[in-house]
Amino acid sequence: MFRHIHQGGIITLFNSASMNPLQLWSTSTAAGEHIIFKQDEEVDSIILCIQSADLAHSFISCPKHKTETLGITLPFITMLIKNMDHLFSFEAEILDTHGKVRRFRSSNYESEARVKHKISCLPLRLDYGWNYLTLDLQDMATRIYGTGFKEVRRITVHASICVRLILFADRIVPEDELPKELRLYSKHTD
Repeated sequence: MFRHIHQGGIITLFNSASMNPLQLWSTSTAAGEHIIFKQDEEVDSIILCIQSADLAHSFISCPKHKTETLGITLPFITMLIKNMDHLFSFEAEILDTHGKVRRFRSSNYESEARVKHKISCLPLRLDYGWNYLTLDLQDMATRIYGTGFKEVRRITVHASICVRLILFADRIVPEDELPKELRLYSKHTD
């Protein structure tokens, strides 16, 4: 999707306050569960809530079609997420410099890291409320697999979590350097 586009600075993959935030994403829900947009009073913004007791079948995934890949070469992924005090996980599928597809899964139900040939499962601790979560995929590929990071192929966010923003960057970007529309409290800042 992004492979043939110049990539520098920031690429916003999901912004809950944009005109059509799930345009690039597929959604899946278990029976009786839901993925909804709702107003969050704390941040005074529309957010996406993925709520389900069934992690495996309730998620959003980008790109929309399984045959496509993102082709994003920016190594830092930042997610602005709200802890709902339920099980939650997300996966970043990458292509490394040896041409191997690897997945990094972070979840709040893992108690210790598990590394296998194609997938690494990493524990994640979120604070109560809103969290900025930034991962350095280059560093993770090097430390875990001894390879380099080439590109992100797919991102999947599983229930249960609220999402305001998912972006990729060429470096860690402090919130005050983000455009106003990408900040958590965009309406309350100068």
